[in-house]
Amino acid sequence: RTVLTGAPGALGESAVIDAMVGSAAAFDAQEAAASRAATAGTAVASLDRVSVADERGVPRLRDVTMEVRAGEIVGVAGVEGSGQRELLRVLAARITPAGGIVRIPARIGFVPGDRLRDALVPAMTLVENFALKDAGESRGTMQWTAYASRARSAIAAHDVRASGADSPAGALSGGNQQKFVLGRELEGAPALLVVENPTRGLDIRAAAHVLGELRSARAAGVAVVAYSSDLDEVLSIADRMLVCFDGRITPTDADAATVARALVGLA
Repeated sequence: RTVLTGAPGALGESAVIDAMVGSAAAFDAQEAAASRAATAGTAVASLDRVSVADERGVPRLRDVTMEVRAGEIVGVAGVEGSGQRELLRVLAARITPAGGIVRIPARIGFVPGDRLRDALVPAMTLVENFALKDAGESRGTMQWTAYASRARSAIAAHDVRASGADSPAGALSGGNQQKFVLGRELEGAPALLVVENPTRGLDIRAAAHVLGELRSARAAGVAVVAYSSDLDEVLSIADRMLVCFDGRITPTDADAATVARALVGLA
């Protein structure tokens, strides 16, 4: 059905959103800026002169030094292929650098950009996908009753709309898949959460929910590193901004609430 018609100049953003999803669930950047972290805690993760090369030997990170503290969101911006993918995976302990010192906590949550390729097995149930959280670290017999209980708790806590924990992950909408992955990675209170394009492919309501989850994690003391190809999105949630360019990192203004969008784009 056609639910709204009008001239572009006569329609406000909230009216269009309301027509699309049934309620004005848009993320308000000004409101978000007011809820940024007042202070950050001690350093949770740090990189010291870290370098990474790809399988062809091409440098992707060049002598990167940075840190992320408890209770803050460090936003990462950059044109695709500038080193942000490797930066996130070093912090998430998914790749080993060629050089430098990496200090990361034992408990890390990681939400990759492609959930169906790197975070979920669509044909497997939500319980089975939840069990993938500690893949490579668990030993002994699979405790399926415990995994089922933990999966159901995450589904309820993160508003995942599914017929049950035995539903295949592929049967969920993209937004619910993303909420499930985020809930799984937040389970157990990780010290560090690394997220890549957290709202890609989501509708406005689901995107607002996911961004709210990141702010809640920050409020709980989690150190969050978030990259988004949508510059406005990452600026709206970050306390500090880093820009990747040609494998190097450029810090911008210390306070992401005041940094100019044009300055980040220039970097």
